[in-house]
Amino acid sequence: MKQLLITGFDPFAHYSINPSWAAVQALPQEVAGFALTKVLLPNVYDLEWKVLREQLPSPGPDAVLLTGMNSGSTKVCIDRVAVNMRDARIEDNMGRRPRGQEVVAGGQARYQATIPAEKLVSRLRREGYPVALTPRVNGFLCNDIFYFTARHFAGTATKVGFVHIPYVPEMVFDEKMALPLAESVAVLTRLIELLAEE
Repeated sequence: MKQLLITGFDPFAHYSINPSWAAVQALPQEVAGFALTKVLLPNVYDLEWKVLREQLPSPGPDAVLLTGMNSGSTKVCIDRVAVNMRDARIEDNMGRRPRGQEVVAGGQARYQATIPAEKLVSRLRREGYPVALTPRVNGFLCNDIFYFTARHFAGTATKVGFVHIPYVPEMVFDEKMALPLAESVAVLTRLIELLAEE
C-alpha cells in the first residue's frame, strides 16, 4: 500500500480550533490505496519542522500533504509555491514574530508544489468542489513548513503539496464566511483519490 503523510496545525492566536487538524483527524486511515499517517504540528517556528522531520519514514512516503488554516476564503485552496521568507503578521505560539528573515539561510528562493496543483484544482472544480488555486502561501508557518518539506524532498519521488482549509462555522459569527468541516473533508478525500490516479 502506498504511504501518504498528512499534517495539520494546532490552534494559534485567539483560536480554540484549527480546521486544518480537524479536517485531517476526520479522514479515514486509508483512502484510495493510500495508508495515511496523520501528524499534528505546533504553530512554533522551527519546532514545526523538527516535529515533522522526526515523523518522516525512511525512505520517504509516496506523498506529503500539508494543511493549514485559511482565514481569507470559503474555499479549500491548493497552493503552488513556498518562498524562502518569513514575514509573520502575528506571533507564533512561543511569542516569536520573524519579519524579513529567510527560512533557510542562503537557501533556494522558492520551491514549487510537486503535486499537480493546477490539474487537481481544475478537476475538482469540474466536479463541483469548492476549491481554488493560489500562487503562494503567506509568510507564516504554512509557508515555513511547505518550504522545509519541499526542500527536503526536492529531486525525490515524494510528491509534496499544501492545502489551506477555511474556517468552520463555529469559528465565525456569519456562517457565510466559513465552510462546513464535512465539505473540507470531502475535498481532501477526493484530492487524495485523484493523487492515487497520478
